[in-house]
Amino acid sequence: MSIETRLAAVDRAADKYFPTERDDQFLLRLNRLLARDRDGNPIASPRKDRGTGEAQGLFVIEAAGGGNTSLVKNGLKEHPLLQSNGEGHMPWIMLDAAPSPATTKALGLDILYKTGYRDVSNRETEQGIWKLLKHRLVLLNTVFVCIDEGHDLLGAASPFEIRNMQKRLKNLMQGEGAVSVILIGIGELQHLAAYDDQINRRYQKLAFDDISPVRDARLLKGILHTMCAEVAIDAPKEPDLIERLVHASRRRFGWFIKNTLRALEIAALAGASRLEKVHFAEDWAIQEDAEVGKNVFLSREWSKIDLSEKPLPPRSKKGC
Repeated sequence: MSIETRLAAVDRAADKYFPTERDDQFLLRLNRLLARDRDGNPIASPRKDRGTGEAQGLFVIEAAGGGNTSLVKNGLKEHPLLQSNGEGHMPWIMLDAAPSPATTKALGLDILYKTGYRDVSNRETEQGIWKLLKHRLVLLNTVFVCIDEGHDLLGAASPFEIRNMQKRLKNLMQGEGAVSVILIGIGELQHLAAYDDQINRRYQKLAFDDISPVRDARLLKGILHTMCAEVAIDAPKEPDLIERLVHASRRRFGWFIKNTLRALEIAALAGASRLEKVHFAEDWAIQEDAEVGKNVFLSREWSKIDLSEKPLPPRSKKGC
């Protein structure tokens, strides 16, 4: 197999989704947000509180690099009740990131654009934008509105803006055209609920654990072998590679996948017949710019290498 063919295979492997038990957990939560028919089967409509008539939302929380964005997008895309039946039907909408700056007007505009509506002026009032958005969600029979990097809705906003943001999200889950709101983010996302007990009660929480080289050994080894097979390269044999790779990935599933893909690319470029530790080490040197003694894939004391995030240095004053 030529190098070009292998590189093309690496690209195809990057598009492959690897389901895990995490997907089952998300599906369970997703179905709990859906209304049920008389037989207890979920239907394509948000489940509403019998007392208030309001839909409920979901916080999906995991450290950066965990892969929760891909998980949520795949779960929504593959759910049998959330398939679009054509133009004018949009069961779910996913915003790839919170707007910057994260104002309620900007958020309303971004979601409105995602519905396919473009005929709105930036001079439109905030109230007018959200009223139009609610109307669009009714027309499109939307069930879920999902916002990635939901923690950025906090950002550096003032307490007033944060409360206003909460009210707007709450409004999406109320009245005619109510939808379930899913916010994806890191641990800071939980602070969004801390401002208001009612908001806290409106959102279920789904937090994922870090991966473990012991508990998840079979799963991770299987994924590694599958990815190698996709590229027609033999899987590595080094007994401690999974442990090193998990440590290098900060115990995060998404980074485990990305680190493996980059190592496979290096192996393909080298014309290697087997993926080996040296390919991961080369990628680590490129990505982390670390000396040999701090290279997780080369050091004998790799488990002692501190990979915790360091705070950014303070900005120097102008003129200094």
